Amino acid sequence: MIKDNDREILIEYRLKQATQTIEEVSKLIDSGLLNIAVNRIYYGIFYSLTALALRYEFSHRNMLN
Repeated sequence: MIKDNDREILIEYRLKQATQTIEEVSKLIDSGLLNIAVNRIYYGIFYSLTALALRYEFSHRNMLN
């Protein structure tokens, strides 16, 4: 189990990662690097959802009950 303070730090980190990753996308699209842009969008969403899961203490185990 993650301590509350550590959870908040990790949430902030993941949201920062998401923001930075999504900010890269327009530059990649302008450069014609569409496959890489799609990859960055995917990871931006992944980082955001990870922060959301941490915020609400969701885990794959919740799905099994």
